[in-house]
Amino acid sequence: MLKNIKDVDNLLKKHEEYRKGCLNLIASENFASETVRNYLSSDFGNRYGCYSTMNPEEREYTGNKYIHEFEMATHELVKEIFEAEYVDLRPIGGHMAGMATVLALLNPGDLVIEVSLEDWGHGLVGPMCQLRQFDETINVEYMPFDEDRAVDTEKLIAQVKERKPKLVILGGSGTLFPEPVRELRKLADEQGFLIAYDASHVTGLIAGKVFPNPLKEGADVMFGSTHKSFPGPQGGFVVSNNKELIEKIGNALSPSLVTSHHLNRLPSLAISIMEMKEFGHEYGKQIVKNSKALAEALAKKGFNVLGSRRGYTETHLMLVDLGEYAPKAPAKLLEKASILCSDDFSGTSPQVRIGTPEITRRGMKEEQMEYIAEFFKRVLIDKEDIETVAKDVEAFSKEYLDCLYSY
Repeated sequence: MLKNIKDVDNLLKKHEEYRKGCLNLIASENFASETVRNYLSSDFGNRYGCYSTMNPEEREYTGNKYIHEFEMATHELVKEIFEAEYVDLRPIGGHMAGMATVLALLNPGDLVIEVSLEDWGHGLVGPMCQLRQFDETINVEYMPFDEDRAVDTEKLIAQVKERKPKLVILGGSGTLFPEPVRELRKLADEQGFLIAYDASHVTGLIAGKVFPNPLKEGADVMFGSTHKSFPGPQGGFVVSNNKELIEKIGNALSPSLVTSHHLNRLPSLAISIMEMKEFGHEYGKQIVKNSKALAEALAKKGFNVLGSRRGYTETHLMLVDLGEYAPKAPAKLLEKASILCSDDFSGTSPQVRIGTPEITRRGMKEEQMEYIAEFFKRVLIDKEDIETVAKDVEAFSKEYLDCLYSY
């Protein structure tokens, strides 16, 4: 029960102390710098910035002249870091950005091909179609993956030629390797379908120029979030080099999905972009180095790390099939040892998704990945007393409380 300010402060303090002792390997989280977090508290948080898509200077609410100036300046930062001509920052999350893209670009009866939940997709169109209104108007199929958890380019091209979709959405929450955007571009021009890229997980790697930029590879639209490998505040965005498409998406987005788009995140986002412009390349390189090192260390401990034939990963995450070593929900067991990661979405063999953005920002490098792999072994293979492991994890984690690659 929260009865007064002291109760609020105490609970927040408990959370912060608890997380200092946790080894956070959740690929969809990051650790924003104190500077970025402090900019969330501006007066923007109480204001409305509603505008029409192609005329952002025409604000529905008065008193917005400096909000408009700031928002347009932040647009320029986003355009620069993602090398895009057009941007919409009104989505308040990556999922909303994706929904707006789908609703804008599809007509009733059109087919979209995306990554399935079983293959670590974000669950965009499939879950949308759980609602009758969408299920009756949108058709969805799922692209094939190979045994290394990479998109099977040859089979995808054959699928697209046969099924003739209106939209193909690449990218997901388990992206290990660059995807075949360039390979699809010529076919898209021939058949007339559109390519969208869900960059929610790899946004920071794209900004740091250690992962291919989908727009430069040939994607018509890129959308995503700003709080996964990108260490900013929670929020979403859409970028494109096609004015007609960004207008359609913006008109689908607002006012049907969002009106007040949480302006308080914009100063924080601007600072996080400045950090990424200055430190993002080194940060992204270290993230990938840590991912590869941890994947190799886990494999040496006896774990089945997916993607072995291709070097396990080229991103901020890895996928580990735990097989006989774990119960159906291994992340819950690992949480008891203060190790935070994500369970699989497939419901078949137990898998965990392990990410390195936050531990990289905390200051860990390749040599620390061996210790982390040993913690996994102690919990899942050796079946060591969970409280003993938790104490060791806490002591280890508290040695790395910095926030590197930031102001």
